[in-house]
Amino acid sequence: MMPSILSPLQLTAAVALLQNQGLKPFPAALATAIQSFNTTTVIGNFLAAVSFYKAQSFATESTLTSLLSIGATVCPALGNSIPEDPIGSYPYLDSEYLINYLDAADGSTIDPSGFSNLIEQTCAAYLGNGDAGQFGQGFVAVQGYIASTNQYINSSVNVNQYLGPLFTNMDDLVTANIASMTTDLPNFGVDLANQGNLWNMDKLDLYGTPAGLLQQISALAGIRGRTVPDLQNALISMGLSATNISDLVNDNRVGLNNPTGLTQNEFDKLQLLAYSAITMISGDALTQILNILGVTTPNIDSLDDLLNPVIMFPLSYASLHTPSPNGAVPIFNSTGAVNSNIVPIVNSYLPTASGCDELGKIIPPAQAAANKAIQVAFQQINNIPNTTLPRLADAVLGNVDSPWTITQPYLANAVVANGDPVPSYYRAIDDVPAGTDINNTAYWTPTTLGGLSTMANLPLIQAQTAPVDSSVTDYVTTTMATGTGPNGTVTTYDVLGLALDADDFAIRLTDVADVIDGLGTGLDDLSQIYINMLSSANDAAMITLIANANAEITSISAVHPAQVITLNTDWVYMANLMNLSAKYTTEAGIDYFLLQPGDKNSVYSFVQNLPNYGLLTANGDAAEFLENIADTTTLGGQAIVGVMREGRNNARLSTAGLYNTNQIPSNPEIAPIPVIDPVT
Repeated sequence: MMPSILSPLQLTAAVALLQNQGLKPFPAALATAIQSFNTTTVIGNFLAAVSFYKAQSFATESTLTSLLSIGATVCPALGNSIPEDPIGSYPYLDSEYLINYLDAADGSTIDPSGFSNLIEQTCAAYLGNGDAGQFGQGFVAVQGYIASTNQYINSSVNVNQYLGPLFTNMDDLVTANIASMTTDLPNFGVDLANQGNLWNMDKLDLYGTPAGLLQQISALAGIRGRTVPDLQNALISMGLSATNISDLVNDNRVGLNNPTGLTQNEFDKLQLLAYSAITMISGDALTQILNILGVTTPNIDSLDDLLNPVIMFPLSYASLHTPSPNGAVPIFNSTGAVNSNIVPIVNSYLPTASGCDELGKIIPPAQAAANKAIQVAFQQINNIPNTTLPRLADAVLGNVDSPWTITQPYLANAVVANGDPVPSYYRAIDDVPAGTDINNTAYWTPTTLGGLSTMANLPLIQAQTAPVDSSVTDYVTTTMATGTGPNGTVTTYDVLGLALDADDFAIRLTDVADVIDGLGTGLDDLSQIYINMLSSANDAAMITLIANANAEITSISAVHPAQVITLNTDWVYMANLMNLSAKYTTEAGIDYFLLQPGDKNSVYSFVQNLPNYGLLTANGDAAEFLENIADTTTLGGQAIVGVMREGRNNARLSTAGLYNTNQIPSNPEIAPIPVIDPVT
């Protein structure tokens, strides 16, 4: 396939953006509203005072902060300040805006002159200040933050609802429910490994049954419709015909896809005769079958021992459990006998309520109950039909197929097993010469195989009764899930909506300007204080005038309470949204006032991601935002929208097994593809 990263639409969008075209400019209505507010008499005088003070040699950062905080606790609109308690608390705005401006040397473009100024600068920064590279830098980073944050928010909402009904404990949850089956994973793993391919995990309904054993022997021996000779003869000697044996080996039971098969009762009668034949197999005939199955479990004297869990799980049978509505229960009691209480529990999980009893008519009842309990326990393991016993053993125990041999040399980091039936494992520290004893600590060190781990020694985790503690979900809900999307997820508009004035700041600022104008001469004294600041000869004089301004705003609030309430309502509305946006950009690690200008790589990255942004079509998400910010009066703006539509088309075509031939080769010039494929 030809190397390619671009479609014609992407190339068109990229060229436009590289020329800083294709995006809408600063919202005109918002620019007008800011200008209207800034040119009211009182605010115009305030802004002049700020500009004056910043230019003075006696200016200090603390006094500038006080100047920018006039009225913050009473009526911040009259001091063009960020609200403070009791009006509101906006830590992200404060940390972003009330900076060490006078001594700053970090290259930040922010110029604190009042809250309206911050709105203007922030909107311009979100738009890239007319630089598409800066826009791309910010937008790509914001999308990464939104995607990551929303994963955590949605996971927190879904975790207990999705996993809660099935949750037993964390050990089970992190081991695909294998830990629910045993309290001794290492020895359980050894027992499984020694069983080779004894059972077909895709036919667990036949676990521990004569038919299941016969089918596995024939399958692994590559025999159809019969079994190995010695076992075939034993079956015949018990009165089974070749057809009967074929029925057992081929699992000829009645079912949806086999309506003419044997009933379960007929099938079980054959299994009963087969079990008698199985008990007759020992010696060389037994050895042959064990080799076929790959079984290395010790102390197997006859073939029916393979149906005995105590023999087949010699190291771990006492640790085996089966599920119950109230949690896992032991399959064996403290004396090593089968737990007599498990039969009704196990039967409740089986297709028929007498499953244990039916198998107990074929093999010893205690073995039948234990095998059915093990079957049910295995069936709780996620995706168990798609694995094998050896692969399950490897997962539980770890895998090493290298028994230590003293006459063999080993390379550094080689892992060997030594001991039987429960081996210990050793890792070579360095290259090991032949003849080196396993206990030579200069060459060998004990190790583990990295099998399954439980939450042992993590008592707080093990004590959880839900997948996630309530303190975790509470934190996510109150701290992270603060957006306007479903479940409190963060949308693109939550972060960058100001770039489009999506929250109608223009209306709010216009309303504030109208109220200020309506107060008329009621603001004359405050306005004069701001004018007097232009004559401050030193910092002490400015500090006095700042105190006078705060006192005057308190007086205005008492005389004009209704107007102040209106001003505060509008101001707090804007401050809330600005603070939330600042929270998101801070958490994303993005300083919009320090973005690199002229960054072409960010343009390339943005354009290459446009098809993916086109797939984010939820309300307030990337696709909606970009469609609204693209300047569709230009070719480049239309190309931005077109790339996103193209991305959605590609996704839909892919689901149908189709594809577009719209990718531009990025390797050297090649012959063009014919418009019509020739018919031969």
